[in-house]
Amino acid sequence: MKEQKLDLKDLVGQTLCYDIYDKDDPQEVEKIISKIRPGGIFVTDMTKEKIRFYEEMANKYCKVPVLVSSDAENGPFTPIKGAGMLPHPMAWGACNDEALIEHAGELTAKICREAGVRFIFSPSVDILYNFQCPSMNIRAVSDSPDAVIRIAGAYMQGLQKGGVVSACKHFPGDGIDDRNPHFLTTVNSFSKDKWSATFGKVFREMFRMGCGAVMPGHISLPCVEQGISANECPPACLSYNVLTKLLREELGFDGCIVSDAMSMLGACTACDLNRLAVEFLKAGGDFVLFPEPDDFENILSAVQNGILSEKRLQNAVDHIMRIKEKAGLFSATEIKTCESNLNDEFEKVSNEIAEKSITLVRDYDKLLPISPEKNGKLLVVNIMEPFFKKDPSGNELKAFEDELKKEGYDVTSLYNPKHKYVNNIIDNFDFVLVNIKMSSHDYHGGTMRMGWNTVMSLWRGYIFKNHNAVITSFGDPFKLYDMPYARCYVNAYSFSPASQKAAAKAITGKIKFCGKNPVSFKDYFNREI
Repeated sequence: MKEQKLDLKDLVGQTLCYDIYDKDDPQEVEKIISKIRPGGIFVTDMTKEKIRFYEEMANKYCKVPVLVSSDAENGPFTPIKGAGMLPHPMAWGACNDEALIEHAGELTAKICREAGVRFIFSPSVDILYNFQCPSMNIRAVSDSPDAVIRIAGAYMQGLQKGGVVSACKHFPGDGIDDRNPHFLTTVNSFSKDKWSATFGKVFREMFRMGCGAVMPGHISLPCVEQGISANECPPACLSYNVLTKLLREELGFDGCIVSDAMSMLGACTACDLNRLAVEFLKAGGDFVLFPEPDDFENILSAVQNGILSEKRLQNAVDHIMRIKEKAGLFSATEIKTCESNLNDEFEKVSNEIAEKSITLVRDYDKLLPISPEKNGKLLVVNIMEPFFKKDPSGNELKAFEDELKKEGYDVTSLYNPKHKYVNNIIDNFDFVLVNIKMSSHDYHGGTMRMGWNTVMSLWRGYIFKNHNAVITSFGDPFKLYDMPYARCYVNAYSFSPASQKAAAKAITGKIKFCGKNPVSFKDYFNREI
């Protein structure tokens, strides 16, 4: 690595990873970048050209090449506008094919790297112990530590094989609390021994497999805090006991620690805003994600006044520099994938994962598969939690509808219809397909449960006057908890276009149901991987 001469302000800037959005004014962004000279930028839903534009803008002002980062929990569509989407991680568990998931990770990395994105905050290696945990749900692979290691580990290895650096998350582990760390500091309530045998085991294996970075969540771990009640324990991102004593010293992790978004209430309500980034660095963290506008001055002042040691600041920058080196930012030549069929191969892999994941949980009356001859006139009722209070557009589950029409079915598709309207038309159809789209990606955000705004399509049971009804969940796999009356129930684990098409193919008999339950649900179904 070429030796860089960085002054104190340069060192402070290196610890900051600013979030930039497509809607932002480039001139305002440039003002911030020219002043802060950040070590990294975070992008989402931008064209490849715009991502490169901001990368080049930052590199005009920074002495060290800027590290472009993003989430890619299920494919490159998050950073790159119009890019492909993989089925969600729980579908990877149901697919249960490590080689296929590793290949998906490698393709994701190559597509991201072509756009300049080299640091990926994925995979989530959380373990879904609580079915009512609203922050994880289909973002988790399984409720089994061993399954998480196999499947999430395969995706991580694929990402790094494809040329990006992977940050596994959310240390010390999400999936227990029934609350959301976006909204408050949640709690990992396991004892130290139980944590070591579960979450600790997963993170140790990720590190053994070469994961270069880890993202602490806004989750507390009372078992390592001394004399503090669970409600008063700091989130991991602010805890010296979690980041330094446990992660660095006990687990021996020497990679980069990048915070989860500091805008989340689980972090920013835990201390004064002007101390947040400083306390993260003091606790042992390295890279501040989504910093406040004043964090540059806050960190600089903390060092100048002896609150944060320059040695700790330099140590943080050293970890960031290693990630940049691992990402190839100091290489003389840029890695080029130059694979013209990259997107076609990605779509093929996405479809294969989806088709291997669709799971038939119940079919008491042997309704499936359906056929155009017997069940040609279909009513599709799509029930969904409006995203941030927005009304459904009517396109959210269009790939499912289109696949049915392609097979010759006469389809009428409704979104959150009123029950009286359903009652007026239900007798005109041979078969009813009820699709539920609720998950950790549909905000609500505080719960996975059905509410008045979603249940009213089913009110009075009018929809079930047609006894040929199948319920498919394109998200939360535990919908039988709210709908125990379902006699035919399918889990797709994902609302990706590939998962929608695969569900339609399975329901119509074009492919077999071969997904395995990656989670267990007592009294409803058992885990099979």
